[in-house]
Amino acid sequence: MIKKIFISVLIEVIFFVNCYCQDINQLRSQRDKSLLDISRTEELLKQTQTNRQNELQNLKLTNRKIIVRHKVISGINNEISLLDKTIRNNEAAIDTLESEITVLKKDYGNVILKTYLNRNAYHRSQYIFAASDFNQAFKRLKYMQQYARFRKSQAEKIEVKTEELRRINVKQEEDKNQRRDLLLVEKREMAKLSNDQKDQEGYVKDLQKQERQVKKDLEAQKATFKKLEKEIAKLIAAATGSEMSSSGMRMTPEEKIISNEFSQNIGRLPWPVARGVISMGHGRQNAPGLRNVEIDNLGISIITEDEAIVQAVFGGKVSSIMSLAGGNLAVLIKHGEYFSVYVNISDLKVKVGDNVKIKQEIGRATHNGKEGNPEFNFQIWKGQDNQDPEKWLSK
Repeated sequence: MIKKIFISVLIEVIFFVNCYCQDINQLRSQRDKSLLDISRTEELLKQTQTNRQNELQNLKLTNRKIIVRHKVISGINNEISLLDKTIRNNEAAIDTLESEITVLKKDYGNVILKTYLNRNAYHRSQYIFAASDFNQAFKRLKYMQQYARFRKSQAEKIEVKTEELRRINVKQEEDKNQRRDLLLVEKREMAKLSNDQKDQEGYVKDLQKQERQVKKDLEAQKATFKKLEKEIAKLIAAATGSEMSSSGMRMTPEEKIISNEFSQNIGRLPWPVARGVISMGHGRQNAPGLRNVEIDNLGISIITEDEAIVQAVFGGKVSSIMSLAGGNLAVLIKHGEYFSVYVNISDLKVKVGDNVKIKQEIGRATHNGKEGNPEFNFQIWKGQDNQDPEKWLSK
């Protein structure tokens, strides 16, 4: 009965350990990426914090830090939960092993005692030669051999189970140490989160004093996005071809191939800049620092470094270049039925009609006439269906 319980527990432990290793490695990889994101955000913040005119950008970067910091803390909690589960499984395996070893040692002790008490009767030669005939002597010989193998087998089982118990105890201690370390890391991250939230409150108070100017900037952004929507609709209306896409757009057979290839790269597209952080995510959300003011971000806003090169995320054709307020540009690249859009670009390196390759330089991210780090908007459209670019970019 104990043997069956042990086998069942051991199978469960082995299965959980395999899943645990996969999950814990994935969580640690995500945590490392999030911490790298925070590090890059802090680098950009150092470049803008000294200038009071950069409060909006400072707030966006701080908001980003808070979002990612929450992910780090959540990931640590998940790691601790996995460790708690594996510690409980190890405890069950240890209890079962200790019980089985106790039974094995007891059985082995009885065998040794019985052998000792009957050592004269079981003297090999006397016992065999005392047989009445050859067949009985042969059977006694086989019995003695089987008895010796049984003793050896019991001793080996005890040795194997003892080593398995030692290995699990070592693993248990390692897991408990990891859990203690993670609790310390979580405590440090919570303290950093508290500091980030205090910074956030300070930036919000300062921005509320500039509410009129911030609202004016938001209206300009809305106008830009509206202009882009109209331009994309115009490009779709002008598209001709024999192939009809799922979005109702006519394409040539070659464009259909490009479109299919693009669609297969969700979550794998390269970033449009080598180094940058998302300052505002996709979709409808509260405007940073303002009460009861919403903004519908058609892409993701990315803050990057001075003179940062903006590159195409996929091969395609430059279908439009639009002039924006302040002398900056928006570049639309067509990938079959998909469009990638790069807003607030200067020092242009392409022109309408150019076929561009993946990671080819388009231009440089610009300041949009304001102080601080360059910030541009990156969008992806499937026909006239606006997509969340963050889901398309590699993590």
